[in-house]
Amino acid sequence: MTLVPVILLAFPRWQIAEVVVEKCPVLPDAAVDSLHELVGQPTLGLGLETVRDRVEVWPGVGDVEVKLELPGTVRVRADAAVSCGSIKVGRSWHGVAADGSLIGVVEVALPPILAGFDRNHDRVDGLAVVRRIEAATGGRVMEILRVTPADFRLRVRHPEVEEEMVIHVFPPGSEAENAWCAGISDGSINKRWADLRWSDRIVFGGGV
Repeated sequence: MTLVPVILLAFPRWQIAEVVVEKCPVLPDAAVDSLHELVGQPTLGLGLETVRDRVEVWPGVGDVEVKLELPGTVRVRADAAVSCGSIKVGRSWHGVAADGSLIGVVEVALPPILAGFDRNHDRVDGLAVVRRIEAATGGRVMEILRVTPADFRLRVRHPEVEEEMVIHVFPPGSEAENAWCAGISDGSINKRWADLRWSDRIVFGGGV
């Protein structure tokens, strides 16, 4: 009990004495240097969320953990963002994170390839459609093209269907999509091309 008043008196004078950074390869040295600028600041006024934001803002950075160890040690761990697909920018392929941000150049295109998705939130919408189709069919979406805001075209591979399939879907989903996914799953549908944007019909065809 006698230690409590001493600690309370000392706390306002505590300062950050050390910043330990466990960084991923995509976090540049300049970002680490900026974190070391915290040394000397009052421990009481340190905002962990502000420190986390300072790290997360860098392209390619995913999960960030910031801990404060009293009296004055800050520990930061930054992990590289996981690529959920890829998109072509100029002549290079860039990975796409779950939040739609670009996470750096990748050597080869990673499925699903996204095309026509220029903004982060558009890419998030595209990835959501990919996850929905893959979960409903057990197949894999190789590419998704944003033809219009109401028309996404997907190339889908399924282990039970010999040829790659091309489908057009309405981004929020439709009754036709639900029926098609069920038919793919139970083997009753094996058409190569389908337009699934409608609530009252499925349009089958042979072209793309």
